[in-house]
Amino acid sequence: PAWAPDGRRLAYVSFEGGRSRIYIQDLATGSRQPVTNFPGINGAPAWSPDGRWLALTLSKDDNPEIYVMDVASRRLQQITRSAAIDTEPAWSPDGRSLVFTSSRGGKPQVYRIAVANGKRAGPAQRLTFEGDYNARATFSPDGRHLAMVHRSRGVYRIGVLDVESGHLQILTDSYLDESPSFAPNGSMIIYATERNR
Repeated sequence: PAWAPDGRRLAYVSFEGGRSRIYIQDLATGSRQPVTNFPGINGAPAWSPDGRWLALTLSKDDNPEIYVMDVASRRLQQITRSAAIDTEPAWSPDGRSLVFTSSRGGKPQVYRIAVANGKRAGPAQRLTFEGDYNARATFSPDGRHLAMVHRSRGVYRIGVLDVESGHLQILTDSYLDESPSFAPNGSMIIYATERNR
């Protein structure tokens, strides 16, 4: 599930009916609406900071790409166009860019792309270079850091990237850590891990 900025709605993926669809659900009324129903992957919904846009991953044209949907009109704009898999979009706090996971460099790494008014506004730039896998990035509230899943030598840990300097700090030392998320004040990260392996 992904919280809308107003705290009143959730966007999530459901596989009811045998295939993936993205729904938006109103928490007060319980009402929900499907917002995508394309062939293939409908996944990874992420709200823009102003709640106007929803970034998502669709493979309706065969290859998984990042799209941005105007929530009110349901109008779609394709943001990435690559022969690789592009997925897991996350908005910057100012709403001017998206980070996403892409295999365009051969292995999953984190990229950033500028977005303006729901449209692509520049080329994708690679942000991560350490390790053989970096994915599921999420911004800190101030936009200065990215938390992500980092793999090196077969071990999955949580790392934090300084966006300006490119310095990656590994925070955890267990075997299988995933799904990092910053606290609203930016002082803590919650994540899932596997213990007693």
